[in-house]
Amino acid sequence: MKNSQAQITIAEPCSQNWDEMDKREGFNFCQACNKCVIDFTGYSNAEIIKTLASSSSEICGRLTQNQLTQLNYHLVIAPANRNWMKYLGVLAIGVSIFAQSASAQAIKPSVVTTVSKKLKSDEKKPFKIKKITGRILDADKKPLEGIRLVILNTRYYAVTDQDGKYEIRFTNGIDIKNKALSVKSIRYSAEMPINYSAEKQQDLILEKQDSMIMGKMIYTPKKNDAKL
Repeated sequence: MKNSQAQITIAEPCSQNWDEMDKREGFNFCQACNKCVIDFTGYSNAEIIKTLASSSSEICGRLTQNQLTQLNYHLVIAPANRNWMKYLGVLAIGVSIFAQSASAQAIKPSVVTTVSKKLKSDEKKPFKIKKITGRILDADKKPLEGIRLVILNTRYYAVTDQDGKYEIRFTNGIDIKNKALSVKSIRYSAEMPINYSAEKQQDLILEKQDSMIMGKMIYTPKKNDAKL
């Protein structure tokens, strides 16, 4: 009895320029192939697997090489005797835990780019503000959409819009001792101090920590092949 593992592959990576494609909601349209290309960089592992497993047609996608590695790792550890869709549900619940404890995973990003600054002890005493705002940019000073930011040791978070802007409102107050604003993303890792003396924060510029891959994504489910 031969047991083949489930896997996701991009057999022929696409060389088209993502930034030159027509921008749509959640995907870009490739004129060369006349196909929609889904941007999976902001998807969880469970969401990507479920999208591919339930699709009745070919899917072209864009994601990081590290995402592809993590996806196949999760497919390997998926219990063999468990209903697949139930497993996806459990995976979806646990994906936020996975993102916050990457050090506990067997697969880790190969490179981490950290942008951080030491907090000065002689900073001005901050006045009480109700929110902070700012922008997240890439190395070319272009806005980054869909970047999740959290204030460490709190429940406050935000996701950047298409202009790279974010806003975090302190609806339940804030302890100014929690000064670290952290980027939580598969593609980026960074941290910067919060200036509580002003609502507008300095721009945070991020650099990619993982290579991108794009093309037709092939999902091969797990099979048990009987050998004669």
